[in-house]
Amino acid sequence: MVVHSTEYSDIIFNSELEILQVIWKAKPTDSAFIDTYLRGLDFVQEGRPVMFYCTDLTLIGPLEREQEAWLNNVYYSKLQSTLNADVCVAVVFNEEHFKAIITNYTATKSATSHDFIVFNYFTDREEAIHWLETVKKGQDTILLPTSSKL
Repeated sequence: MVVHSTEYSDIIFNSELEILQVIWKAKPTDSAFIDTYLRGLDFVQEGRPVMFYCTDLTLIGPLEREQEAWLNNVYYSKLQSTLNADVCVAVVFNEEHFKAIITNYTATKSATSHDFIVFNYFTDREEAIHWLETVKKGQDTILLPTSSKL
């Protein structure tokens, strides 16, 4: 189901897998970037407690520093206060972007801690979705009794 679509991005909700995807189609302006994420948050606030997300950056490359700062300083806090639960986010990069991240990686302490988010990084969206499915199935299994004898 398409939640929102612009020249910059598509927000798609897969109700079967319970995954909300943001697929970037073109490098967004800062206002288009913020609008996209707020539209996704509106969708979640309308009664769909989504715990699994996939952001596909393969067509746009790295985010601008201001965009990353907005995610870290504003958006993630809004998401946490909306859900009050842990979430999993799969981020998909193109090969060049992924290699650059690995090559230039330096561990730094984030100014803001987002312990409620588990991130994982991929170069293939299908692999990212598979990871989210696996995590979801693992959580579902935890909720089921392992024995019929109680």
